[in-house]
Amino acid sequence: MISQFSWSQNWYPISPLSYLDPSVPTPITILGKKLVIWQTKNQQWVVMDDQCPHKLAQLSFGKIQADGTLMCRHHGWCFNEQGNCTKIPMLVEEEAIKTACNSSRSQVTVYPTQVKQGLLWVWPDNQETAFEDCQLKEPAIIPECGLDVTATDWHLSEVPVGYTVSLESSFDPSHAQFLHEGLAGFSPEKTIPITSFKTVSEISAEAGFTLKHSGYNIFNQDMEATRQFSPPCCNTTIYRYPNGNMMLAQLYFIPTEPGRCRYIGKFITSMNFSQKNIILDRLPKQLRTGFKHLSNYQLSDQDLTVMHAQETLQMTVEKPWHKSYFLPASADVGIITFRQWLDRFAGGKPAWENAKAHPYQPLTEEQLYERWHRHTKYCPSCRASVDFLGKLQQYSRYSMIIFSVFTLLLLVIPVSIKLSIVSTILAVISVFVSLISDDFRYKFISGLPKQGLPVRKLYDN
Repeated sequence: MISQFSWSQNWYPISPLSYLDPSVPTPITILGKKLVIWQTKNQQWVVMDDQCPHKLAQLSFGKIQADGTLMCRHHGWCFNEQGNCTKIPMLVEEEAIKTACNSSRSQVTVYPTQVKQGLLWVWPDNQETAFEDCQLKEPAIIPECGLDVTATDWHLSEVPVGYTVSLESSFDPSHAQFLHEGLAGFSPEKTIPITSFKTVSEISAEAGFTLKHSGYNIFNQDMEATRQFSPPCCNTTIYRYPNGNMMLAQLYFIPTEPGRCRYIGKFITSMNFSQKNIILDRLPKQLRTGFKHLSNYQLSDQDLTVMHAQETLQMTVEKPWHKSYFLPASADVGIITFRQWLDRFAGGKPAWENAKAHPYQPLTEEQLYERWHRHTKYCPSCRASVDFLGKLQQYSRYSMIIFSVFTLLLLVIPVSIKLSIVSTILAVISVFVSLISDDFRYKFISGLPKQGLPVRKLYDN
């Protein structure tokens, strides 16, 4: 059995393809390493270090050229998909250009990539044998289980809590009944104890572990759940019900840097939970998706609140987890098993590169519940919604001014009472649309109330 886990010698999903714009480079951080994603003219995705060897400017701030190279915005150096420098504008002589471009110091490290199940994967190891080593492993994709893996879209967010507490929470199903009370049918009154929670395979560095457990509420008490951890960051959870129905959650927790984690996931079910919404169903797809994403924040904010408080307290307790946690119930087996894997094989935490440890600073509510850097800026549907609502607000203000002036003119120069009434109504509607669009646009930026006390309300009661 392998006794030591290599954090860098593994496949990590870094983004759904639907979240990437092939016309511009995209920055990404993984294991503390700053990388840039871009696409060549041959539609090949490239991931390389996000720094120009000239003066360490970020290549993600650069521009993709017509010839398929990536240009650094600072001084115009260009790089191809192999990371080789192809152009240095400030050099004139052919021999000088050739010497500089062939130098190992002008090259940028490129990492193996592949596309599977709509995700871009990277092997973030910079050893010379990386492109050979990556052939020996396969990414932890959605397994064959009889469900259509394309039935739902991937969702991405980057949250201000760490890898360990995030993945640990995904192996703790019983928390949902209490933490998410009032959402998706969760309620303390409908809770039943998990009577069986056990490992069904040997725990190993590379294969991780598989758990099975019974239900935890009156709706799923007869189901059988399987939770499989595939290192370094995948939790595949499948609920199987006696009537043949099934539900799958494919969740990835990508360690970006200390105190931050990137979540990529999707939920697929054989059951029909779709609800008709007359207004939403008439919107364009991007707007419809954007507004649906707004409905996910209540549950995720509840998770973030507890996980952030947990991390804050852990920093003040000078004890290992197994002494600071008290885990007496069968429901705690998932937490224990993940923590044991982390300690036994992976050094107790991700192996960060270029990430210096800083004194832990608790986050303000503005930082914890902000939404732009957490999801909106990554999601094309939410960005389109913000753009649409901004334009709608602007046009509504223009129309409000136009109809208000028109109404005043009609009062000064009496022409038609009906016309002035209509103009007044349209001015009022414009004000209303402007206010509503501004409120909705703000919801894509922050989870704190726009009016009143800046306190996040997590529960209706």
